[in-house]
Amino acid sequence: YDLALSPFYDRLVQLWPLWVHPNAITCLGGAGAAASLLAMRRGSWVAACAAFTAYHMLDNMDGKQARRTGKSSRLGHVLDHALDGSLGVLASCQICCDHLFGYPAAQRFALCCGMSTLLTCHVAERCSGRPTLGTRLFGADELFLLCSLSLGHRAATGEPLLQLDGSERERWWPALRAGWLLAVALLAVLTVRRPRWLAALGSFGLLCATAPWPLPCLVYGPALAVLLVTNAARAPRPCLACSRSSAHSSSTRTRSPPQTSRGRECPPSSRTHTRGPGSARS
Repeated sequence: YDLALSPFYDRLVQLWPLWVHPNAITCLGGAGAAASLLAMRRGSWVAACAAFTAYHMLDNMDGKQARRTGKSSRLGHVLDHALDGSLGVLASCQICCDHLFGYPAAQRFALCCGMSTLLTCHVAERCSGRPTLGTRLFGADELFLLCSLSLGHRAATGEPLLQLDGSERERWWPALRAGWLLAVALLAVLTVRRPRWLAALGSFGLLCATAPWPLPCLVYGPALAVLLVTNAARAPRPCLACSRSSAHSSSTRTRSPPQTSRGRECPPSSRTHTRGPGSARS
């Protein structure tokens, strides 16, 4: 991300007029995620690939546009993460199950892991001020690129990218499931580090494993909303001077001070996406 995608989006965001509000870009991205879900339901793989790719491109550009125009806000913070935690999770989990592995029956498991990951990300933000969603080698942006590749492959060949059928599924799926669970658990242990919150996250995992569907979703929605609103309320207000400085550096196509690609708040503690413990995205 740091070597290729972020510099690419730094240039691409220059195409947006300064009068375009970053929240409008966020909403357009959410519309792209919703359109990809509808297209997948209808079997329109080309349209689904285009819509999902537009979603994660716009999801990267909204924070850059906010800093470029000096329009960072707490509302943008909440809106961005709310769309990521709802439409983004739904779309990416469906793509992984149907078009990456060709295993639609795993969608409930994938959704539970996705919801747990997003809750962990925002619990980490509450505890340390640094939401963490992946590592420097693989995070949400790399997953979204893999999802776009899977949809593109489905559109071109009509087959999932990594087809697991019959004996292959029986052999590999338990290992994939165990690895996914281990990754979610490690993310929580390494980024939250507070027993009370780890217990809460563990309780949600237990709920996902034992409760009838869709009870985990009904618990996840309000829990995510509370975390987003309280984290935004606890964060410092956007710094106008920092926003103006970032806007100037963007207009001259120079790198801004260390910030995150999608963060809407200037202070590092307010909304710094990290790709691993203590590693800020710039």
